[in-house]
Amino acid sequence: MTRYPETPPKTRWLVRMHHRMRAGSLALMFVASGMHIFAKNYGIAAWTLLALLFLLYPHVQYWRAARAADSVKTELDNLLIDSFLLGLFMAALEFPLWLSFAAIMATLTNNAANKGWPSVPKNVLAMLAGALIWVTVRGFKFSPDTGWPLTIFCMVGICGYVLVIGNVGFQRNLQLRRVREELRTREQELLKANQSLVVNLQEIEALQQQLREQASRDSLTALYNRRYLDTTLDRELASCKREGKPLSLIMIDVDDFKKYNDLHGHQAGDQCLIAVAKTLQASAKRASDLAARYGGEEFLLVLPGMDATAAQGLAEELRRSVEALKIPHEQSRGGSVTISIGLAVMTNDSHKDVAGLLRAADEALYHAKHGGRNQVRLAAQTRRAARVAESVAVNLVQLVWHPAYESGQAELDAQHRALFGHVNNILAALLLERPVDEVAALIDTLIGDVAKHFEDEEKIILAAGFPGAAAHAAMHRELIAHAGYLVSRFKTRDLDRGEPFQFLAHDLVARHILGEDREFFPHLSA
Repeated sequence: MTRYPETPPKTRWLVRMHHRMRAGSLALMFVASGMHIFAKNYGIAAWTLLALLFLLYPHVQYWRAARAADSVKTELDNLLIDSFLLGLFMAALEFPLWLSFAAIMATLTNNAANKGWPSVPKNVLAMLAGALIWVTVRGFKFSPDTGWPLTIFCMVGICGYVLVIGNVGFQRNLQLRRVREELRTREQELLKANQSLVVNLQEIEALQQQLREQASRDSLTALYNRRYLDTTLDRELASCKREGKPLSLIMIDVDDFKKYNDLHGHQAGDQCLIAVAKTLQASAKRASDLAARYGGEEFLLVLPGMDATAAQGLAEELRRSVEALKIPHEQSRGGSVTISIGLAVMTNDSHKDVAGLLRAADEALYHAKHGGRNQVRLAAQTRRAARVAESVAVNLVQLVWHPAYESGQAELDAQHRALFGHVNNILAALLLERPVDEVAALIDTLIGDVAKHFEDEEKIILAAGFPGAAAHAAMHRELIAHAGYLVSRFKTRDLDRGEPFQFLAHDLVARHILGEDREFFPHLSA
């Protein structure tokens, strides 16, 4: 039994299918042609040619295609050779009608099914070329008649061939549908697997993030730990230097914590540290602020971009917030847990490295603890810089009273000068970012003085016969109401410091005292 070489998987189906189709159809053609040449009493040469073409030729073509580098192209080229040989054979048989029709239809149908409509003209030309060569060599003979047995056989044969071609197409389409369904199933499985993989990756990433958080957090207080702080401080210091911004460092120590532990036990001591840590974390309001446990009962608050004045105000608020917790501590001076704070600030001309900044904050904390505890101390260099900044800021916002502002009424002028002084104090406190409670207290005092001044002023201008006295009194009420609204928002920290600044400097002083009040000056002199 002849063994043909294995063809690549991509071409195996096409080559083998064509081999079966060619061998089967040409075997039928052998029978039909045999019936024709038998009726014509052709010699042995015709039978030999018939056997070579219809019985041996299909296997030669399969052998050729199976060994070709591109078996698909070779097999499709074989279809053109089939057409050429068919034209040659039909001319040799003198163009029998039904036999030629059946062979031509089978060949063109096979070409159209495998190569599409564009291949049909080429194959027709190949048939004509084969027929023309035979006619040229042997002359043209035309004998179209076929007997009834051959005619019926050809009719049945062509019908059977077309049905076979249709069934092959159906089987191929069925196979393609099955492959598509399988591909869709595999695609859905792959999609589900991919979704599962994405979920797994997200879970892994979340777990990694959780592990990183756990590695950088203190297990007791949930603040950042010393290791994370050490790696972050260098980066923050370099960033602030590069951008020309200050870096404030607040070092906190719980006062008399060893005594608290000895008296209440370690479990109560842990709860005390947790409460202080929560208060500290609440003070780190900006995304860039970093609260960390430095070790034992010591904590650090890193404040990038915050100057000494603002950092001191925040430290004071933090100290008061811990004191307001009122955690009982019988051996403490105030009877409750308090903290001492040391503050150091890095600027472009101070504390060139992290070690120097930490050392300065630690020294300030030392002075806070040995200076009576429950207080904020600034590092020496930071304190000197803060005094210079405060002096400059206060001088910048001073409102200077000028004799041109006087109305000639001694009581009103004295009150106006006093109000200038109050406003100056508040503007300086706002610019220096003093604690909110301190500024709010100054504003409350000013509002009381302003209300008393407005009351006295209204009596004076009414007695002087100023025709706009009622409208002026209405302005007073609007200013007092707006001032109360601003201070209430300021106390709840729902107001930027710039709005009280604008109200005091512009609305109260520039527009009202130096502007609208001047309308009644002529009536006072009269």
